[in-house]
Amino acid sequence: MLKIKNNHLKDDRSSQIVSWGHWFTLFNIFVVIILGSKYLFIADWPRTFIGRFYAIISAIGHFSFLTFITYLILLFPLSFFIYSSRWQRIIATIIATVGISLLVIDIEVFSHFRMHLNLSILKLFFNQKASFLSVEFIAIPFILLIEILFSVWSWKKLRSLSKRRRYAKPVVILFIVCFISSHLIHIWADANFYRPITMQRSSLPLSYPLTARHFLERYGFIEENGYRDRLAQEGNPFAMTIEYPLGRIAFDEPTVKQNVLMIMIDGWNSKLLTNNMLWLNKFAQENTQFTNHYGASNEAYLNDFSLFYGLDPNYYNSILTGHKPSVLLDVVAKQHYNLGLFATDGFSEPLYRNALLSNFTLPEPKRQSNKQVTDNWMAWHDEQNKLENHAPLFSIIHYSLSDKNKKVSLTEYESAAKKLDQYLESLIAYLQLSNAYENTIIIITGTNDINVDETKKIVTPNNGSIFNRDSIKVPLIIRWPNKESARIEQTTSQTDIMRTLMQDVFWVTTPAKQYSQGQNLFDNNRRQWVVAGNENEVAALYDDKTVVLDAFGRSKIYNLDGKLQKGEVISLPIFLQIVTENRRFMVVDN
Repeated sequence: MLKIKNNHLKDDRSSQIVSWGHWFTLFNIFVVIILGSKYLFIADWPRTFIGRFYAIISAIGHFSFLTFITYLILLFPLSFFIYSSRWQRIIATIIATVGISLLVIDIEVFSHFRMHLNLSILKLFFNQKASFLSVEFIAIPFILLIEILFSVWSWKKLRSLSKRRRYAKPVVILFIVCFISSHLIHIWADANFYRPITMQRSSLPLSYPLTARHFLERYGFIEENGYRDRLAQEGNPFAMTIEYPLGRIAFDEPTVKQNVLMIMIDGWNSKLLTNNMLWLNKFAQENTQFTNHYGASNEAYLNDFSLFYGLDPNYYNSILTGHKPSVLLDVVAKQHYNLGLFATDGFSEPLYRNALLSNFTLPEPKRQSNKQVTDNWMAWHDEQNKLENHAPLFSIIHYSLSDKNKKVSLTEYESAAKKLDQYLESLIAYLQLSNAYENTIIIITGTNDINVDETKKIVTPNNGSIFNRDSIKVPLIIRWPNKESARIEQTTSQTDIMRTLMQDVFWVTTPAKQYSQGQNLFDNNRRQWVVAGNENEVAALYDDKTVVLDAFGRSKIYNLDGKLQKGEVISLPIFLQIVTENRRFMVVDN
């Protein structure tokens, strides 16, 4: 009889503890939802009703689910092993305090860096004592106090609370409906590229909203492979919203407007310039040559992106999905330049058609040879010169030395370079004969998007790491009227070109920090690092190392040859510097 009585008491006590756990969890759900609502104000607030509706119900559903699943995994099983209500409340209070404290810290980290806490960021901040989190650490004792007070009060009032259970049921149903409906809405938004919703994917911590693309493709709800094609054309729908530029672009009207000719060469490097392009090499020596110039990526479209936008490649998807044109070409148009566009691929990349040149009507892309592109530019330039009092000219010529989709022999590659050298010589000669040479700024750069195998004598698309210096180093040659020839050895970046043009050609008075991450090519200020990267990672190129951060704040350090340095750890000041610079144009607060 005694054994049966004890079991009955244990069951009754377990039932009480479970009941108390439900009320304690419900209280913390409200606390977490109230605190978590701050993410809605930190992240970019959607402009559409359905986007805002989704933001609200996803926050309610997500935080209620996180809190309940924490209770279900950590506290609920203990109710059947720990029969002491005091110990159960102590454990629950500690777990709740830790969880809410991490949430408060995550809110602060997200507001600064648009990243959520993970193990690497936690280790970095705790080991090196991040001072900006001092207020959050001070708040922890108050959180603990609130949890203790509610746990004691709710245990004493358990009988009274149990009588009000019917009021809690509609609230719980609301949480469940919000959780399920938010995921269903996200499935629809993901399939239809509805950015006011998809851009919120990373707004909440530990959030993994559902997608069902394969299911929808299989049963014919969306076109097979249509999503991937649209992704390539319109950019990643999960990309964060950015504010570009950060302010209105203002400029003084130049007294004398100079022509600008920008020449980009894909598949180019310094070795090719020195050994196979003899005329261009001599031209470089007679003008301004930057011998330590780095592209922003070994992917041509990303390198071109940084060239025209002055931003690191991490911003590419945000620019593409937002269809944001470059402020450089916007200023070119406002200063009434005639724009000439010439490319071997007809500017077929989505960067040009959906962002950079989205304000212009472009013909269907047509593949052309380097010679045809050169001839077309000369014909266009000749037509402009025949016009009386014609506007200044801003032209872009995009050459390519190899087919990006297949291997070519080293002999073919070097032969293409020699031919291009001849075309460039004739182009400059034509420019000199047209009397426009003395008033034309010529910029020649490119992308090192090829890999030369000296042993096999073949050239393939560059599969080298962006963190290997040789894989992104590229020549930069500038012919600037009234500037003496110079050999500049300081480190420069592809992001610098746009800023230089904005300041020294178009007389833009808006602070450069509002539209570019680069610096003026002709400034003598020594920089600590230059930026490079890809769509998901940003790399800071220091003199002695390369520091790489991914979208989650995880870091790696490489030597100059691209070898991972496993023993080295990033310092907090360097982390803060890189992330702050990388997040400058991202919308982090309303």
